[in-house]
Amino acid sequence: TPSTSPSQGNSGGNALGSGEYPSGGGGGAGAVGGSYSGSTPGAGGAGSANSISGSSVTYAGGGGGSAQSTAASGGSGGGGAGAFGTSSATSGTANTGGGGGGARNSTNSASVYGGAGGSGVVIISYTSETQLFGGGVVTQAGGKFIHTFTSSGALSPLSSVTADYLVVAGGGAGGNQDGGGGGAGGLLSSSGLLLDSNSIYTVTVGAGGTTNASATGSNGSNSTFSTATS
Repeated sequence: TPSTSPSQGNSGGNALGSGEYPSGGGGGAGAVGGSYSGSTPGAGGAGSANSISGSSVTYAGGGGGSAQSTAASGGSGGGGAGAFGTSSATSGTANTGGGGGGARNSTNSASVYGGAGGSGVVIISYTSETQLFGGGVVTQAGGKFIHTFTSSGALSPLSSVTADYLVVAGGGAGGNQDGGGGGAGGLLSSSGLLLDSNSIYTVTVGAGGTTNASATGSNGSNSTFSTATS
C-alpha cells in the first residue's frame, strides 16, 4: 500500500523470528494485518466494500501469513491465504488488489512460493440517459452508466459529465521463507469529478506484485485515473 495522504490502506502485522517463525498478515484497505499470536501467524487485513459497480463488492484485502506448521487466511476483498510445508501460497484475486499469501518454505524447494498480488481495477460511473463515452466493460445500474476497466485504456467524453470513481492498485506479493502476507493495493474512491469533453483520460490498471524464491515478493503497481493515483 503506498504512503499517501489521505491513507489508502493499513499496516501489516508483526512477526516472530523464532520458534515456529509465525509471520504477520498483510494490511488491507479496511483493517491492519493480523499479528502473530503464539505460534499462529496473522490473518490478512480486511478490505473495503464499495457499491460503485451497482452491488457491494469488497476490494483490497491483505494476504495471510505463514508459519512452520500452519497458515492464516487472507482478508476479505481478495487477499490470498498463506501456506506452509510444500505448498505455495494463494495469490490475491485478480482485479481486487488483494495481497498474496505468505509461504513457509520448510523444504527450501525451488517450486514453493508466496502468492502473487491480485491486479487492480478502475471503475467510473455517472448518471445519464445515454452513454457518454466508451472504454472498459459498460453496464447500467440505478440510472448510472458504469465503466469497469480490468486492463488499461482511455476514454474521451462526448459531453462534460460529473463522475464517481474507484481506483484500486495491484496488491503486493506474499513473502517466501517464513513469508508474511502481501499488502493490499491502495484504494481511492471519490465522487463529483468533472470530466471535460475536450480531454482524453488515460486509465492505468496496476499489475499485482510478482513472487520469487527470495524472501520478499515485489510490490504491486499503481492504478491511475485523471488526478487519482492509488
